[in-house]
This record gives sequence, structure tokens and C-alpha cells, in this order.
Amino acid sequence: MKEERTKRPGGERALLLAAAVFFLILCAACLPLIRWMFQPEFGPWLQGKVEAMGMWGVLALLGVQILQIVVAIIPGEPVELAAGAMYGAFGGLALCLLGCLIGSAAVFQVVRKKGKAAFERTSLGQKLQEYQFLQDEARLEGIVFLLYFIPGTPKDILVYVCGLSPLPLGRFLLLSTLARIPSVVTSTWAGASFAGNNLWLTAGIFLCTGLLGLGGIWFQKRYLAKKNQKRE
Repeated sequence: MKEERTKRPGGERALLLAAAVFFLILCAACLPLIRWMFQPEFGPWLQGKVEAMGMWGVLALLGVQILQIVVAIIPGEPVELAAGAMYGAFGGLALCLLGCLIGSAAVFQVVRKKGKAAFERTSLGQKLQEYQFLQDEARLEGIVFLLYFIPGTPKDILVYVCGLSPLPLGRFLLLSTLARIPSVVTSTWAGASFAGNNLWLTAGIFLCTGLLGLGGIWFQKRYLAKKNQKRE
């Protein structure tokens, strides 16, 4: 037992060191690309590529957005930034919301059909337990809208949670899609401003959304603790 205890910290340190080295190598490899993205020629070049792809580019990005909703651990911000850079703030917003709508409907239906037992032993099990109160919440619609509206909440994981609640599919899609708009449009706006080489605006959007996200995470933790404590 003592040998196992002494080996584990060393193994964890080695893993962290390997991850840090890999991250540094990845950053160094991407440095030329990052420099190119900050050049004034990047925006027109990207626009030309988007026009050349035509409808295939739209369908590819829509597919990535749907996949991001289904595989909830994939962060949504990079997809939204890419959508804004390629199709503008509002074009990207429309594309992302459509992908969210399709992906959320598919996940919601699968979860409702399979039931809670099918997901308890997965990585979603802990999150399902944290949001257990939604299954018997009287003001369910208002709370779901609030959770999707607040920055920093795990919106894609909430699709799985809401699939186990009594909320009808149509009401869920309406509430979650409308509540997503502020979060998505800030990301697509940042992507569009970056593609237009408006770096100060991009930095300002990132700063504001970052602060709001931290505040949202703090609020969410307090809110979940209060709700679960009350339920117990």
C-alpha cells in the first residue's frame, strides 16, 4: 500500500509535465498560424475560402455544431467563434441556433426514451445528480430559462438533464433556444470582429464575456447548493 501511495504522486506529476510539454509544443507549432490570423490579409482570405465552399461550408459547420451539442463535453465557444468569423455575427448566430435546436431535440428525445439509468454510470452521472431538483420543481420553465440564460452554465449538459424532467420537448426547445441567444451572439460577434481585424473590439468582447462567465459560474454554484440543500 505504501509503495502505491508513493508511486501515484510521481505518476501524476509526470503526466502533468508531459501535458505541459505537449501544450508548449502545440503552441509553438501554431505560432505561424496565429501570426497569420492577426494580419490584415487574413479577413479577405477567409472570406474567399468561405465563398468557395458555398453550401458545403454551411452544412459542415452545422454538422459540427450538432455534434458539439450531442457530445456535451466539447466546448461550444470555438464553434461559435468560427461561425461568426465565417458568416458574420448574425449569420453565424442563425447557423449556431439551428444546430443547437437540432442537436438538443435529438439528445432530449434519446434521453427521455432511455431513462436516467442509462446515463447514471457515465461521466454525466454526477451532473444529473446535481440537477436532480429539476425533476420535481414547480417553477420548472422559469428555472430552465434562467439556467440557459446565465453565462457559464453547462448548457449542453443541461439538455441531458432536462430530458429527464417533466418539461415537454416543444417548451424546452423554445426556452433553451431563446435563452442561448445572448451567449451565442457575443461569441459570433467576437469571431466576426476578429475576422474583420477589429482586434480591440474582439478583446473587449472577450473581457466582458469572461467576467460575466465568472459571475455566472459563481451564481450557479450558489444556486445549485441552495436548491439541493432545500430538497434534502
